[in-house]
Amino acid sequence: MTAEAQGARPPVLVMNPYYSGLGIARSLRGTGISVYALTSERDVPGARSRHFEKVFRAPNGRDEPEALCQFLVEKASGFRSPPVLFPTRDLDVIFLDRYHDALASDYLLPQPRGSPILRMMDKLELAGVARKLQLPAPETAICETVADVEQACLRMPFPVIAKPRFAYQWRSGGLWEKVGAQKAFVSATPDELLRLYLRLAPLTPEILLQEYIPGEDTDIVVCCAYIGRDGEPKGYFTGRKLRQCPPLVGTGSVVEARECSAIVAPSMALLKSFGYSGIAEVEYKYHRARGTYYLIEINPRHWDQHELGMLTGVNITWLAYADMIGLSQSPTFPAYDPTRSYLWVAEPELAWDFGKIIAAEMTRPREAEPKRGRLAAIFAACKEVRKLLDGRRIFAYASISDPLPGLYSGWRMAKDAWRASWNRVRRLRVASRGATNG
Repeated sequence: MTAEAQGARPPVLVMNPYYSGLGIARSLRGTGISVYALTSERDVPGARSRHFEKVFRAPNGRDEPEALCQFLVEKASGFRSPPVLFPTRDLDVIFLDRYHDALASDYLLPQPRGSPILRMMDKLELAGVARKLQLPAPETAICETVADVEQACLRMPFPVIAKPRFAYQWRSGGLWEKVGAQKAFVSATPDELLRLYLRLAPLTPEILLQEYIPGEDTDIVVCCAYIGRDGEPKGYFTGRKLRQCPPLVGTGSVVEARECSAIVAPSMALLKSFGYSGIAEVEYKYHRARGTYYLIEINPRHWDQHELGMLTGVNITWLAYADMIGLSQSPTFPAYDPTRSYLWVAEPELAWDFGKIIAAEMTRPREAEPKRGRLAAIFAACKEVRKLLDGRRIFAYASISDPLPGLYSGWRMAKDAWRASWNRVRRLRVASRGATNG
């Protein structure tokens, strides 16, 4: 008999209440399911959400995986039934795969033992599988030495994009700050690529090179789905990125739910070829000149914008939860209204992005451009923000029904902006004194 039939639904334990984790809690509001969160940080806005029954301070799975495993084993005894455990980062996925046997008796895990999930996260293998399925994918090469890079330069079209083979590789061991807090780099020429590799090699000698697919942020589209444990799709929706931070190589800060039927069948075929069941976001980039969608990557877990599907009638989190507890559900298909826009907005990234534009205009030397031109540029930036916020919206933090995460995030942004402005003023004063003394 399922937990639903017994009238007691298992709780949910979310690994990290960032955008993805907060979206999970909000997606399950009103269902009677108790949602808990794990975090190693005090300063996370999502941890203040009213939709979490409780937030547990726990070791960080990136730095202390053994301690986190022990914490989870000990915490399991406090639940009346095994909780559903949802990862929200690639490093969480790696952790659950590594400690599957230790946790499987106490938790309902999103993946079975021996899951193909790590293979799907390998961008080199993903490109190979795409070729076998005859799905368009960028030309790809792995490089571990300067000689490898030189050979790749002879056969790959430029520009190329350099990134880690596994996305999580640059986010562990303190590498993220050392590589410039950027998940990929575009090189226009072989010389530029060699200089980049010489800078990255002491930090991470292995890099993945891919043909760079030209286009704008709006050419990046995604197919978001849940594949049931019977191998059949239980629901999906599609969308496109309107803005990334940083542009072209960053994370989506404004994403729109929009029908893109051309990527649905290839995505399902790709997931089926891996024998995968679970949540997945399959990303493509449209090459306008060739009229082709190129496969970029798969995120086999909750991602930042998954809550966006609810505006189209597809609750990815509920579909995953129901399947994991054995509750039968009919497949759910999206309903798009072409006259309306459905947006997910990461307000901190959007605010900083446009704040930089306005700050640059305000501090530009007067002789560089007339005052009227600077005001026009600022007005254009504000107009773009207004346009991006049209339509039905879900914000990463801000919510009338769940106000604390948004309020805390806004306070933190204001504090950081004040600190950055004050530091800038101090630097200008020091520079001015130096010029005067000189």
